[in-house]
Amino acid sequence: MLTLTVQHPNMMTIKLKCRKGFLSRLVILFTIIITFYAKAQNAEAFNQIYTKTYLEISQKDFQKALTIADSLYTVSETPRFKAKSLMLSASLLQQSGEFKSAVEYALKAEKILEDTDDYVWKAKISGFLATQYRHLGLFDQSKKYIDETVEIIKNINDPRLVNQTSGFLMQEKAYYEIEQKNYKQSIQLVNEASRYFSLTRQENPFLSANNEQLLGLNYYHLGNYAKAMDYYQKALNKLNQMPDNFLKALVLNGMAKIYIEQKDPKRAKPLIDKAQQLAEESPYLSLKNEIYQSSQQYYALIKDIENLELSKHKQDSVKEKISSKTSAFINESYTNLKKDSEKNQKQSAQKSIIIILFLSVLTALIFYFLIYRRRQKQKFRKIEQILKELEQKNVSAPMESDETEQPDHQENEMISPDETEDTETEPQALMTAATEKKILGKLDRFEQTTLFTRSNVSLPYVAAYCSTNTKYLSYVVNTYKKKDFKNYINELRVKHIIHKLKNDSQYHKYKISSLAEEAGFSSQSKFAAAFRKVTDVSPSEFLDHLKSQHLN
Repeated sequence: MLTLTVQHPNMMTIKLKCRKGFLSRLVILFTIIITFYAKAQNAEAFNQIYTKTYLEISQKDFQKALTIADSLYTVSETPRFKAKSLMLSASLLQQSGEFKSAVEYALKAEKILEDTDDYVWKAKISGFLATQYRHLGLFDQSKKYIDETVEIIKNINDPRLVNQTSGFLMQEKAYYEIEQKNYKQSIQLVNEASRYFSLTRQENPFLSANNEQLLGLNYYHLGNYAKAMDYYQKALNKLNQMPDNFLKALVLNGMAKIYIEQKDPKRAKPLIDKAQQLAEESPYLSLKNEIYQSSQQYYALIKDIENLELSKHKQDSVKEKISSKTSAFINESYTNLKKDSEKNQKQSAQKSIIIILFLSVLTALIFYFLIYRRRQKQKFRKIEQILKELEQKNVSAPMESDETEQPDHQENEMISPDETEDTETEPQALMTAATEKKILGKLDRFEQTTLFTRSNVSLPYVAAYCSTNTKYLSYVVNTYKKKDFKNYINELRVKHIIHKLKNDSQYHKYKISSLAEEAGFSSQSKFAAAFRKVTDVSPSEFLDHLKSQHLN
């Protein structure tokens, strides 16, 4: 144990006992806090600590950043500084997906400022809550807080602060429009935010870079890659002048996505690598989700299946965390939080019932989504298994059979059992091992043709092809293929079509009915049923999976 003594400017001595491993962290922490405290709650000192904690420290040591935010709150003496400290904690918690705690901190800050005329921070808190509800997909609630922020700004007297707060509001509105896929409207709002920020006559590289990033994102979605790249580059030039942060990761990711769309993996690689590095270091779950999605597109482009699967696994893990935290917020906290934030508003019984029904439906949808995703993963795991089996067997295209080819009668061993379509397996040794081997050899040859795609293929037909009788053939199919004759033929047909789809991209353009006809099925419904029985997915789902994996 070590004793750390800190001499405060008012001659108060603070003695702390700490373990050796925490000594350097405590020194840094107390240096920051006492610097702030020594300047008598100086706004500039606070802002320096706030910015460094939010943009730099949180990206490298998230727990340390939270500790600094909590300590700032402890030593703050005015409602404004207390509220700002709480909002620093709320912003950090939001990054890590802790929506419930983030909103609770924001509501606590809102309550502290309730009886003050600090309309600037009231507007920032209201805007923050609008952002959180947007992240949660509760767009009506988000819109309510946006409208509330507009009303609060009307009470601010300082023109510079009006412009600054209005700029933040325009940014939030721009994000909202992106969620609604109204990209042109979002661009107008970003330009409006830039205009407001310019009127403050205070250059803030981070805010400016954020605007450039938003413009790049909008133009990317509009398909104007040249303009998008130009704005991303402007943002990157500004961000390169400050420590690495989550915004830089988003900018690099946006540039990488443009090169991926342009099929230029060489230029995309260094960008996606750096973005991944920043995402791994950051606690920002939404950032990780975005970067992992782009990584999958990159690995699909270069056909790196191993890293594609690894990135997909990481994204699934992040999505589950976000989903569970979002679900926990909605199920456990939303009703009480909404009641606290709207306690001065009268709520009718009908409105309460609507909210409860809404939450119930939303909860059911979330659980349905989780179950659906789990089932989809199981389905596509089966698809990959089938494709892997085809590769391991080194399946080549089946020999196209001449229409005149007929079953071989020259080696017919028509042993006494009569040739009816008896599909029941006989006990014990029905035939000699040599006969079984010969039939299996004939079946192997049959599987290398496309005879099974003929609509009139039958047990007697294949028995004649194998120079045997139906009872012997039925026994061999049941014993060695582990299925009856009908399902054996259907599986050959389905795997034949899978082989075509995997190796010939032209087949991706075929209608399902055309694929069914080529496989030898009499109807699309029978083809779909057989396909699902073999693969656990429908033909259309299988096609979508192939396209997403760039196997065409």
